Amino acid sequence: MGKMGQIAQMIQDGRSDTLDTLIKASQRQKRDEVYFLGRTYSMADAKQILMFMQKEEQENEQRKIHRLKQSSK
Repeated sequence: MGKMGQIAQMIQDGRSDTLDTLIKASQRQKRDEVYFLGRTYSMADAKQILMFMQKEEQENEQRKIHRLKQSSK
């Protein structure tokens, strides 16, 4: 599975907090890179990926809520 596939799986599993934790750890260590899924990303790229993951997780949650409302009618 490629990196995008791994990220998509993490989004489905609601695990963007993993990247958030790695970013925070790198910041505490005053590093400008983040090692994530076997690759080193710049801090800016890692934050961009995190924003994407969190947005997708939120949208997935909204879709689940919408489906639940539709099925209960």
